[in-house]
Amino acid sequence: MYHTKLSEHIKLSDARFYKGTLFQSAHMLVGIDCLSVGQTQPPHLHRGHDKMYYVQSGIGQFTIADETFVATAGDVVWAPADTTHSVINTGDEPLIMLITMAPEPR
Repeated sequence: MYHTKLSEHIKLSDARFYKGTLFQSAHMLVGIDCLSVGQTQPPHLHRGHDKMYYVQSGIGQFTIADETFVATAGDVVWAPADTTHSVINTGDEPLIMLITMAPEPR
């Protein structure tokens, strides 16, 4: 399959933020991260892999290394490899983000 609709992959849970994979190969992972109001993607990093977030909808407070800022729909945020990053949904609607990175080794 070479095509999908992002809207078909949006899932929300009050218990935990949702991560889904739209496509994965040996060279690239494309996914979706969905955070309900107030949910947090805790600080983490990816060894040897850059990560990109495209904010589809909502408002998020991002921390990349020691810089904290707000991103809204249409913004692109990236976390360099080996750099701690986190996201908090600070808005009043779901935070939906398309993400891409090299996949973790299996």
